[in-house]
Amino acid sequence: MSRKLDNATWEEYVNKFDACKGELTVKDFCIENRISKGQFYYHKRRLEKGSSSTVFHSISLTKQDNIEENIAASKEVKITVGNANITIPVSEATLITSIVRELANRC
Repeated sequence: MSRKLDNATWEEYVNKFDACKGELTVKDFCIENRISKGQFYYHKRRLEKGSSSTVFHSISLTKQDNIEENIAASKEVKITVGNANITIPVSEATLITSIVRELANRC
């Protein structure tokens, strides 16, 4: 039952199990996929530990503001998400403006 698998394969197994949670026990899932429970739990913990620092915050882009006017009135662009504050000099504002516009167009 023991096989050597790469990280991407283990990530697929963990995601596959999470998607069918409730339908199969870990034991049945491991038997069906020919992996050991010990391997599964080890790699599940390892992958969760590695991804715990990644955080995603969605930002609403529905309000249409004139970005250039707001940037021109300031010497820096301030972005606040939760407790995180990002301050970017106006010299980089053109880049930020184009990124925000592109995101607004795609959303």
